[in-house]
Amino acid sequence: MVFEDLRDYISFLEKNNDLIQIPDAVDPYLELTYILDREEYSGRNRSILFENVKGSQIPVVGNLFSGDRKMEWILGQKPYDIGMKLRNLIRPPDESDSMISRGLELLRELSGLRPKMHNSLPSSMKVLDKVDLDRYPICTTWPKDGGPFVTLPVVITKNPLTGARNAGMYRLQKYDSETLGMHWQIHKGGSQNMQDSREEKKIMDVAVTIGTDPLTIFSAVAPLPDPFDEFSFTGLISGNRVDLVKGSSVDIEYPMNSEIVLEGYVDPTETRIEGPFGDHTGYYSLEEEFPIFHVKRVIERKNPVYPTTIVGKLWHEDVAIGKAIERMFLPLIRLQIPEIVDLNTMEEAVFHNMVVVSIKKRYPGHARKVMFSIWGTGQLMFSKFVLVVDDDINIHDRKQVIWAMTTRVDPARDITIVPRTQTDALDHASEMFNFGSKVGIDATRKWKEEGFTRRWPDVMEMEGEIVKRAEALLDRFNK
Repeated sequence: MVFEDLRDYISFLEKNNDLIQIPDAVDPYLELTYILDREEYSGRNRSILFENVKGSQIPVVGNLFSGDRKMEWILGQKPYDIGMKLRNLIRPPDESDSMISRGLELLRELSGLRPKMHNSLPSSMKVLDKVDLDRYPICTTWPKDGGPFVTLPVVITKNPLTGARNAGMYRLQKYDSETLGMHWQIHKGGSQNMQDSREEKKIMDVAVTIGTDPLTIFSAVAPLPDPFDEFSFTGLISGNRVDLVKGSSVDIEYPMNSEIVLEGYVDPTETRIEGPFGDHTGYYSLEEEFPIFHVKRVIERKNPVYPTTIVGKLWHEDVAIGKAIERMFLPLIRLQIPEIVDLNTMEEAVFHNMVVVSIKKRYPGHARKVMFSIWGTGQLMFSKFVLVVDDDINIHDRKQVIWAMTTRVDPARDITIVPRTQTDALDHASEMFNFGSKVGIDATRKWKEEGFTRRWPDVMEMEGEIVKRAEALLDRFNK
């Protein structure tokens, strides 16, 4: 299933009874986002279209990604199945492959990969006469936020040295009617492009789309390896080439199905205090210096719809997105770390703070090898805690994970502390911003070769024949 644009997706949600339309006046200051929060907290997870937002003529839609069912609609299939498809694409050919069949397979799968470029805006879009961010229903989510924040943008930049395009999702704090704070963290692609622009002493063109098809929005969040283009990733998953148009005032291409586009620039030498912001850690991210995005031109679709998302203490739609990413990229992670059986980024630990992996242990010290492999793999490098268990543990069952951690670990022997290393910008407990320590926990059974001289006890399990007879007897009385 491929949605042409945001409106196509909203129509689909309405037809599938997964959309609430609210005609009453709602305030974008705290009230609107609180309503979204309560809908998610209830577990119903319906999307909400606010038709009458105070101070703006533009409707707001939220909870677009809330729940696993929505993620499958957006992706068109289960995330893990997409991951296996991606893995098969990059796998080396085996003996059963012929060059022709392998070539046809690659051609078929890559047919939607490269974006389609256009030179002029579609008739449905127009350049506004003036820049006025005040016309948009930019929401304030939490009482101590530093101001209203654009929370679901696709921020598009280019590297000044390679010309490689990057599309990422970075929150934007509204300062006034023409400027926004650009919160791209030091490890992100947009920040890298800005650092290279600073070294080249260049002003940096930026385009921000607010509202495009949901798969493209998801692609901007996905942790793709450099220099993989996010719009190509959208095309790869959907099988359809993404239509991009060249900016009217910037050397940047952006999706033609966008609701709102902000064209402008970032001066790499200019910063301003951004924040605080109620983040998905459950705490307010503190004030820090970040770049300023100067909006020079605004392009709108007729009667645009403004999408927003909220983050905060457990749980919100970022959990559904995070879990989809986990399942999608697991097959690719296994290509790099083949001994991993399964992986669980813990939503209670806001994903980046704790990762649990199960392995088929093959040699002494194997768990520690896996810890360091994880810390060297893409955005898994931000994992503050890595817990490694044997493959008899279901790592998605919290009871089993805690049981393994507390019965198979001797703290002095099995806990590895890595000091003075990079951390996620949202690790509020680290002594320095972006710099702290990590912990690895080996919760596997210990071997004699690892210095364990005692006999490891057997796990209690009932005999198979007893289980079979007892279950058959119980089934007769449960019919």
